[in-house]
Amino acid sequence: EGIAKRHSREYLLQSIVDPQAEITLGYGIVTVQFADGRTVSGTLISKRENSITVKLPDNSLESFATSEIQSQSKPVGTMPDPKTILTLRQVRDLVAYLATMN
Repeated sequence: EGIAKRHSREYLLQSIVDPQAEITLGYGIVTVQFADGRTVSGTLISKRENSITVKLPDNSLESFATSEIQSQSKPVGTMPDPKTILTLRQVRDLVAYLATMN
C-alpha cells in the first residue's frame, strides 16, 4: 500500500519539515538505562506494555522487560534536517509527489 493511502498530506509535510516529531518504530535510536546501572543504545524495534525490543549495533535483537528499565531516551531519527537541503518549493513539490504514491 502506498504512502498516500496511509498518511495525509499534513503528515507527509510534517515528516519532511520536522523529521524528529514522530519517529516510526525501527528508525529511532534510543538509549536505555537499567536499574542495575547498565546502559544500552540501539534502534527501537518494538514497544509493548511489558517489554521493548532493541536492535543493537551488532545487529542482534534483544528484548528487555520494562520493569528493568530505569529510564529511556526519546527515539531520535537519523534523517538529516531537510530545511538545510531543500527549498520551500522543493518541499512543496516533494509532498505533492508523495501524495500521488497510492
